[in-house]
Parts: sequence; structure tokens; C-alpha cells
Amino acid sequence: MEKKTDIHAVELVRRIRDQQAALLQDKSNEEIIEFFRKAGEPSRKRAHTKGRAAANKSMQPPAHRARRG
Repeated sequence: MEKKTDIHAVELVRRIRDQQAALLQDKSNEEIIEFFRKAGEPSRKRAHTKGRAAANKSMQPPAHRARRG
């Protein structure tokens, strides 16, 4: 029998929010913005890299047209 994992997403998000609130307490608006900018940078880099790879891919004709010749 498979072991089932319960995920309580709402509780997880609340815990993350509370940890961030504690870290950012008494910080200026600029420091808060920089915190989230740094946190989001890795995902922006991944998205940019994947997007460029798709944009640079050469166009291929559909398979049914390629066979007809």
C-alpha cells in the first residue's frame, strides 16, 4: 500500500508568510523590495533561459507535410 502524504497548503503558506514578516519587521520599504527582488531572481533567470531556448529553436514543418515531400 502506498504511503499517502497530506499537504496542508494554507498552513504552509501562512507559516512562510509569518517567517517573512518576522524577517522584514522594522525594515524600510527599500529593504523589503530588495528582499523580494533577490528571492525572485533565480526563477526569473530560469524563465528567461527557457524562453530564449524556445525562441532560438528553428522552425520545423509539421510531420505530415514533411512526409509528403
